[in-house]
Amino acid sequence: REAARRAIQEHVASPLGLDVIAAAWGIHRVVNENMAAAARIHGIERGRDLRSYPLFAFGGAGPVHCWQVARVLRVPRILLPFGAGTISAYGLLSAPLAFDFVRTHRERLDTADWPTLNRLFAEMESEGRALLARAGVRETDVRVARVAEMRYLGQGHEVEATVPAGALSTASLDAMTSSFESAYRALYHRLPQGVPIEALNWRVTVAGPAPDVRLSGATRIGGAVGGDATSPPTSINKAVKTRRKAYFAEASGFVDTPVYDRYALPPGFEFEGPAIVEERESTAVLGPGARCRVDERSTIIVEMPA
Repeated sequence: REAARRAIQEHVASPLGLDVIAAAWGIHRVVNENMAAAARIHGIERGRDLRSYPLFAFGGAGPVHCWQVARVLRVPRILLPFGAGTISAYGLLSAPLAFDFVRTHRERLDTADWPTLNRLFAEMESEGRALLARAGVRETDVRVARVAEMRYLGQGHEVEATVPAGALSTASLDAMTSSFESAYRALYHRLPQGVPIEALNWRVTVAGPAPDVRLSGATRIGGAVGGDATSPPTSINKAVKTRRKAYFAEASGFVDTPVYDRYALPPGFEFEGPAIVEERESTAVLGPGARCRVDERSTIIVEMPA
């Protein structure tokens, strides 16, 4: 901690004429703003209003930044999964074995060379099936998804649209056009009239079955895993392991903040911010006005203040 203080003082605070706390908060705020900006761009690219979605905070650092990022994005709530720092690993274990292929071949839909497209798809699917077979996946368990990156003639950006299964022909034109127009309208809320549609990239995902990974309901009473679900809720005194000063800009300074033991928070437990929640893999920082409850899978659901 002292080394961090000296580094901030020397390289940020002194050159900018700030005290160490203001400089440290400025660094934290810049990081949060960058994270929020990336999320906002990601949502805009997909035609989504992030204010309609909860923020899922995972990873070792995600819970540290989630409160301030959620404030910037104006999302209604935050979801803090149990074991947030292991979620990426869980995703790896629960994702199906899959192979993605792409071929670049520019075609206008109204004059498409269907035999060539069928050949491209057949090559990609065949390669994917062979790889899955070598990995021990049964042919009957293989799933194939096809998409094309399409655009209106003259545009410089593409939109992914579903390509129907089976051999393509002029009979496929309506389905492909409809898929593209639906995706395009979702992004831009309008459709150019009388402009031909062309596809640039053709993609195939060949996947096996998803692993059978199951999570049982979690009950943690007083730090014990697998406790009796009928046990009385943990008291605030048992859940709070210590208290410490934490800085919140919305409170204009340091606030005496309870530090909760994540493993002592059973399903049904409720608390309010400001709060710090510690577990082995990560630490969640929740500001004043947060309303928090633990659900049946030990996910902490944080309602943002209006």
